[in-house]
Amino acid sequence: MRYIRYKYNNSVEYGILSEDNTIQQLNGLPYEYVEHKKTKNSTFLSLGEVELLAPCQPGKIIATAINYPGVTGLTEKVSEPLVFIKPSSSVIGHNQTIISPFKDTPVWGESELGIVIGKSLSKATMEEGNKAIFGYTIGNDVSCENVHGWDHHLARSKGADTFCVLGPWIDTEYNPSGKQIKGYHNKTLIRNGYCQERLWKEPELLVWLSSWITLEPGDVVLTGTPCRVQDRVYFKEGDIFTCVIEGLGELSNSFELEK
Repeated sequence: MRYIRYKYNNSVEYGILSEDNTIQQLNGLPYEYVEHKKTKNSTFLSLGEVELLAPCQPGKIIATAINYPGVTGLTEKVSEPLVFIKPSSSVIGHNQTIISPFKDTPVWGESELGIVIGKSLSKATMEEGNKAIFGYTIGNDVSCENVHGWDHHLARSKGADTFCVLGPWIDTEYNPSGKQIKGYHNKTLIRNGYCQERLWKEPELLVWLSSWITLEPGDVVLTGTPCRVQDRVYFKEGDIFTCVIEGLGELSNSFELEK
């Protein structure tokens, strides 16, 4: 099942997206639904009538760095994952604009598989980690150059407003095993890999995270970007970055500098 969050007639709602692109409005948060329940009304909208927003409002986004072999030269699993936190204020959705406040700092996009948490998770077992996965979404971990190498916690480099793109939906039945993940700058392929190549995968990644930080419903764990297939390309005004994950969808956003 695919869940979306959208704006219609100036109202923000959650809905179930059917295969024919019709939307049935939900009566609450998607991860509160164990099975199909009553909706607010019997009206069905079409996808073309609404503005898609990020499919959830995470309290926090935990992003995994260097999680594909070959990224920054790493070829094998290390003792523990390398992670950082992106703030909820950085989140935007599909087709919304990435706006950089940094006039003279290079910015680029990174395509990632995102795990959406469906239930509170702390000190979890592997079984509990699996059960806490509500579904999957696509993420673009927008990044800017680490000026002088001082931004060790990546707060400035990764946490600016609009620097975390999520969407276009949450798919609760998706299986990422064997699926290709790609990133395009305009129409040029920049990143390419397969989800099973990740060094740290779920549920192991979630179990490790939950050993020191509680994951809450709606939180998102980004699981790293695959290797570049050519040199990094930086955003220019009007450029479009598209993340594509086989069987999950496409996430596209344009770029501009803050006026």
